Amino acid sequence: MHWLMAPALTGSVACVLYAQTVPMPEKGKWMFRHKSLGLLTGMLAVPRLAVKLASKAPEALKKSHAIEQLAAKVSHVALYGFLLVMPASGIAMGYFGGKGLPFFFTTFPGAETPNGAVAKQSFSIHKTLGTYGKFLLPVHVGAAGMHAARGHGIFSRISPLAPK
Repeated sequence: MHWLMAPALTGSVACVLYAQTVPMPEKGKWMFRHKSLGLLTGMLAVPRLAVKLASKAPEALKKSHAIEQLAAKVSHVALYGFLLVMPASGIAMGYFGGKGLPFFFTTFPGAETPNGAVAKQSFSIHKTLGTYGKFLLPVHVGAAGMHAARGHGIFSRISPLAPK
């Protein structure tokens, strides 16, 4: 599940960051991609959370300090929050705004009777969380790299193909 979510989430963040740098005619194309990847992230987040809740969490890395273990727990809770709230707020914004939900080669319809108040609140949540939450990704990747550099078997915990 980790490797299905990672490209969708990273791609969604990358598309919106790029959209903020391009002129208006191109911005729409990149926002469509952002929304498509965000919706895909949301579709993957529910089964990902179900697997997480149904599975036994791996033991903490024995070579890690207590502060690192606490940081890992906090950052993972924050990432799961980001994985759930960002797509949910984006979906609510598109649906209740009446514009619908872009999904690659199609668009799912929005509400027949838009609710501007819900769409506006959803936008506020989405924008605020996105402003700060995007920093969770490089922190997460950097921490994984640090563990790998220390010789911890970090990737065996998220890949069925990696040696244990």
